[in-house]
Amino acid sequence: MKTILYIISAFSGILLAGGCGFLEEESQSEMIPRTTEDFSELLIGSGYPDATSPDISILTYLDDDCAQMLNLSKSMSNWQTGGVDVFAPDEYAGEEQTVTVSPYYQWQPDMVDFNGFQERINENPSETMYYQFYQKIKGCNAVLDLIDSAIGSDEQRDRVKAEALAIRALLYFQLVNIYGEPYNYNKESLGVPLKLDANLSNEPIARSTVADAYENVIVPDLVEAARLMDPLPFVEHNYRINQPAIHIILSRVYLYMERYQDCVDEVEKAMDFGIRVMNLLTEFNPADATMYGFAPFTYSNPEVLWMFGPSPRVENSGYKPGLNPDFQALWDSTNDLRYTMFKLSAPAATSTTDYDNSNFYITKPYSSMELCQLVRTSEAVLNAMEANALLGNETEALQALNDFRATRITGYTAESLAGEELLKAIRTERRKELCYEGHRWFDLRRQGMPEIRHTYRPEQGGQDYVYTLRKNDPMYTLPLPSCILEQNSALVQNESRNSGVRSGELVTE
Repeated sequence: MKTILYIISAFSGILLAGGCGFLEEESQSEMIPRTTEDFSELLIGSGYPDATSPDISILTYLDDDCAQMLNLSKSMSNWQTGGVDVFAPDEYAGEEQTVTVSPYYQWQPDMVDFNGFQERINENPSETMYYQFYQKIKGCNAVLDLIDSAIGSDEQRDRVKAEALAIRALLYFQLVNIYGEPYNYNKESLGVPLKLDANLSNEPIARSTVADAYENVIVPDLVEAARLMDPLPFVEHNYRINQPAIHIILSRVYLYMERYQDCVDEVEKAMDFGIRVMNLLTEFNPADATMYGFAPFTYSNPEVLWMFGPSPRVENSGYKPGLNPDFQALWDSTNDLRYTMFKLSAPAATSTTDYDNSNFYITKPYSSMELCQLVRTSEAVLNAMEANALLGNETEALQALNDFRATRITGYTAESLAGEELLKAIRTERRKELCYEGHRWFDLRRQGMPEIRHTYRPEQGGQDYVYTLRKNDPMYTLPLPSCILEQNSALVQNESRNSGVRSGELVTE
């Protein structure tokens, strides 16, 4: 850690808002990375997504799993009520924590110009998700620029270079899926600026197309990362990306690009490393799933290949991921062990203790101060399953679906499905299995951008309003923050920012 701090301190000036590049060594040359180990530590500190950045949790407010906390009561403390225990209906409606982020939940066009405290972001781009991504990309570029001349073995250089390429690819993949249209919908639309070196420059950089991001950066970076990493020893559970994780991310990218056979091939390459799906029927004890006593996704879980980045779900008392009634209706709450494992339901609030148990919505993943995003084996199986269905390989897809469900659902009986019914079942399984893990908003985009409706109550005991995200709505592509456009004059704003304020429709029934 001391070495990391020295390196980051020496390079703190590299990651400036206005440019990317190395400063002069000046008097601290002894701190400048020179060996492969130095660059490996620099990558961990400046390139890898850490416990706080880039924070994509706001995407949870946008999807069809999230809902406002309504019709629950919270016991108010004695000091609030003069010594009398009372229950307040929908206690968080109208409260600050609910109101300040409501523009996201309502898909308002100016939502990205606020920082979550109802304070407009003016001259501080560092508060934006956009900025956080580019800070990490700069760290990857700094390593890639000089790793080839670093002191160390060829194997050490190849591993560091592979990690930096894979991390940069993942960052650009997430970035272009936030601020660019879906690849399979309009790949020639504007994506994001592509900065691939650490040269210091204050010149404005224009947005490249979505196709450029995928075809000229994301896929080539991952392919080269796999080429470099695959021959090396397979190292697990050290918080660094590894071979099967790279192949699974590449399978995800190919799925989004509708390159379905390539997706299946990458999953097979990942499986060659001996990874497997956890069988909940034999490896999960529901009795262990007590509050704060069970975390379903750590390196003790055989499915988890790599952990990185901050929690992808929201931390807000006014909203809960998984609370949407349509999402809850998908589950067999009696026999599906994931329902207990993920704690998807909350009891009716009849006491303070019961209300606190509603936290069981969020055992997966929980803390924003830990690494909470995952690449795991289940995603690989689901990627190949969906790709095979879309290739017309329905026998393989159906067998994989039934085998997978049999590891999750007590007493599961295999089903016979085909065509659209099979594809729908596979995508529903993906929605359930990967819930809260940062996939749902991106999946909605590539699966046709369907209509979504959110119910919002502006005050306690008040009326409900429904806000609608239309099919193929421009807001499926988030606006760029205004402060970023002010900083980079070459940027062009997305159509979603130019739409009018959205109004909710009063619920009359």
